[in-house]
Amino acid sequence: MKIYIIRHTESEDDVLNCWGGCADFELTKKGVDTARAGSEKLVSLGIKKIFSSPYKRAKNVANIISENIGANVKLVDDLKEINTYGVMCGVNKDLAKKIFSLILENPEYKSYGYYSGKSFYGGEDVGEFDRRVKKAFDLIVAAGEEVCAAVTHGGVFRSIYKNILNKPEKILEIDDMAVMEIDYDGKGFNLVSADGIKTE
Repeated sequence: MKIYIIRHTESEDDVLNCWGGCADFELTKKGVDTARAGSEKLVSLGIKKIFSSPYKRAKNVANIISENIGANVKLVDDLKEINTYGVMCGVNKDLAKKIFSLILENPEYKSYGYYSGKSFYGGEDVGEFDRRVKKAFDLIVAAGEEVCAAVTHGGVFRSIYKNILNKPEKILEIDDMAVMEIDYDGKGFNLVSADGIKTE
């Protein structure tokens, strides 16, 4: 079984300089164009099914890929991005510094994020997030498609890399339309390639 993990493209939160997480922003025109160009590279891979996060920035990329390669899309809640930013999700980053200054000054939140193992105030427990990503992966494997794809988010990439592929290094950067190619032999998962991903 071959699974391609694909990151979504640019969305409005990137342009508006907002915290993303569980905020559900649309793709920008650039994001749509990047998805269309990236989907051309997927045509020859034989992908039969696309699993996707229900957030617009991922779902719309999945639909663009689907139009190009003719594979059906199934939305999977557990492929959603981690809610790292809690109450700041959807808020402009500069504005967030002002309106959440008292929380940001709290020593408890001097460090947060996936690799810190902690989300900001009101955010998702990182352990619970890892468990739901594992559930999503189990669902994909159980579907039994010989070749499939999953369109998702940076946090999910990091969780898969750490917990499914058991890689020790951290992912530092993930490009729009980055692709991890994973083989599953019925016993374990093997990373074949990682295009558009920078690790430490």
